[in-house]
This record gives sequence, C-alpha cells and structure tokens, in this order.
Amino acid sequence: MGFVPVTRRIEMSGYSTADLQAATSRAEVDTILQAFEPVMRSVMLLSVLDYIFIVAGFFLFFSVHSISLKMLSVHDRLVLIPKIGMGLTVISRLLDSLENLWVILIYTNPEDYATILIGLMNSSESLKWMVVGVEYPMFGIAIALALLTRFTSLFDGRSESS
Repeated sequence: MGFVPVTRRIEMSGYSTADLQAATSRAEVDTILQAFEPVMRSVMLLSVLDYIFIVAGFFLFFSVHSISLKMLSVHDRLVLIPKIGMGLTVISRLLDSLENLWVILIYTNPEDYATILIGLMNSSESLKWMVVGVEYPMFGIAIALALLTRFTSLFDGRSESS
C-alpha cells in the first residue's frame, strides 16, 4: 500500500508518474497515459498517497518551524528565518497540490483532457522546485540556529569572559 510497491507496479508499464509530469506535449502525455491503462488504479492510488505525503510534510515542517520559533523568540531578527521558511512551506505544498490536481484531471479524462493542463502541470512543478530550493535550506538554517541558541551562548548577547 506504500509508495514503493505502488511505484514499482506503475513502472512496469515502462513509465513513471515523474515521466508524465516531465512530459511537455500532448503526444508524450497520450503515450504515457496509454501505457498506464493497465495500472491506472495504481496511478490513482499513488496520487492519493502523494496528497497524504504533502499533508504529512506540511505538519513535519510546521512542527519544526514552531519549535524553532519558540527557541528563537527572544531574537527579533533570527525569528524571521523560521517564519519565512513556514511561508515557503505553505507555498510549496500548495504548488505540489496544484500539480497533483492537474495530473488527476488528466488521468480522469485521458481521451479529452484540456491541453492547457500539461502547461499548468509543468509550471506548477517548476515553481514548486524553485520554492523547495529555498525552503529546505531555510528549514536547515532554522534548525541549526535553534540548536545554537539552545546549546551555546552564541546569540545570548553575553561574552564568556564577563
């Protein structure tokens, strides 16, 4: 029921869902959809699992950002890092959800889907990865700063000699 067995089943068709998301023309998408026909139930299941993954990732990032905010709350400027990171998390998860929506709309109507969905899918994916490219480093910086403020005197405004 997890990602790996479902993904393996889909890849036996000769394509993966990543191939579909990377397709840029109707001919490419149609070829992949034809190959997916025997495993379409698995493709749909993977879409559902992907939404669960999106929600789980959001809650993970929300939890870590909340902990970072609490630890950095006395540092006015440092607290901006987890706040920005959380904003980026919301944006990346929304873009990922939109990307999945466009894919599902294509799957559910393989014979007569609107061609614009391909462009929307590609644009959502590109924007998502651009945001993720900033989001994950912000996530790491927020964790590092929270740990530094918790376990060192680096940001407490006092020197060790005083």
